[in-house]
Amino acid sequence: KSWNSGMIPELAGRNDFVAVHSYFTPYGQSSDAATILNAAATEPTRLMTFARGEMQRYAAEEKPVALTEWNMWASGAMQQVSNVSGLFAVIAQGEAIRSGFGLAARWDLLNGWDGGNDHGLFSDGGEPGVAKWAPRPSFHYMYYFQRTMGDRMVPSTSSSASLRTYASTYSSGQVAVAIVNTAATPQAVELKFRNFARGNRLYWYSLEGGTDNGEFSRKVSVNGSTTSAQAGGPESYASIAARSAQTSSGTRVSVPGRGAVFVLVDKK
Repeated sequence: KSWNSGMIPELAGRNDFVAVHSYFTPYGQSSDAATILNAAATEPTRLMTFARGEMQRYAAEEKPVALTEWNMWASGAMQQVSNVSGLFAVIAQGEAIRSGFGLAARWDLLNGWDGGNDHGLFSDGGEPGVAKWAPRPSFHYMYYFQRTMGDRMVPSTSSSASLRTYASTYSSGQVAVAIVNTAATPQAVELKFRNFARGNRLYWYSLEGGTDNGEFSRKVSVNGSTTSAQAGGPESYASIAARSAQTSSGTRVSVPGRGAVFVLVDKK
């Protein structure tokens, strides 16, 4: 606990960045979905406040902060390989950007099944009914978050406490928003904009879990498409067409319960 008091003065500003790790949820607990998603929403800000506070406390030159390892401790109900883990990943990354992290690196690509206590983004081949390297729900959520994230994050707010929103703009003029529904029931959302002249169309991808394994479904569907395997998501995720509608009818979308919608709105 006294590590920083010795390390930071000894560095004398020669470090390029400060690294922090976090597994967000309480250690050794079978956390429920609400606990996991709340941790994703609050932990990045807490970590950044702590890291900057330590630099100030020991009179260090402020350096970029990197979240070089993150995931969840939650175990016992296949939380780590579930649809909820995908929602957790989007919120954790969105809040990391919002909090000013220079890097947020998820742990990890491939791990060990261990009855579902597996941090791997892909199956290691030990998961029953799932091929090795098959992407898990977290991969699909992170893929569409990246695919519809613009060049810079911009402020966004929601009138619902159970909706987390992460808006961005493209240098080419479009806007995008990722909407995560932490509640178990669907929510209808109307998008409203400031300082943006919307074009004629909006496009979106809608992701949600299945009906298996209680609130920790091991499956995810993308615009209604999923996998025939026991877990994971659609193998053809990269070629799934976005849903689309004319903005003349409004900019409304329905966000599934414990699901997410990734929206892009064309410029005028």
